[in-house]
Amino acid sequence: MNDQTTQDVGEKLKGLRKRYGLSQRELAEKAGLTHGTVSFIERNKISPSIGTMRQILDSIPMTLSDFFSEPQEGEIEFFYSKENLLEVGSGGVSLLQIGQNLNGLPLQILLERYPPGSETASTPYRCRSGEEGGFVIEGEVEITVNGRTRILKPNEGYLFPSHLDHKMRNTGDVDCVIVSACTPPA
Repeated sequence: MNDQTTQDVGEKLKGLRKRYGLSQRELAEKAGLTHGTVSFIERNKISPSIGTMRQILDSIPMTLSDFFSEPQEGEIEFFYSKENLLEVGSGGVSLLQIGQNLNGLPLQILLERYPPGSETASTPYRCRSGEEGGFVIEGEVEITVNGRTRILKPNEGYLFPSHLDHKMRNTGDVDCVIVSACTPPA
């Protein structure tokens, strides 16, 4: 993720927090985080993990997809080239989403890329509802769901209810690439 994307996260989060009339402390408390964490994210001193961003956005509530998308008007698209994919990842993990704005749509499809040592969150997190599933294309990923951990390799996959505690981490020496889907969009 480039510096501009990181800067956009801090600025967007600050604007969103103010739009909801919350102080940094109030948002941090609602999200179960420290005030310092929210402050550092807004000032672009740290790049939040996907799990941390979900915690923050769930407390507003808003999805990662909605946070990173731009309002879209006009004709609905059905086909997407690489330049039309939306980056919704953070903390070193790339999550390329098919579709710019999923507002009102029931499905999110992602091309996930985890560099060696990267993870979705340092501790497991959960989403409000729905399901998550994916298929490992390259590399390997350690996935923990509801206290159970397994390393998945190419041609292996996962499917679980999103409300269960979960996290993913690349324990290998090469990038891990996953094609995934979740309902509703996270």
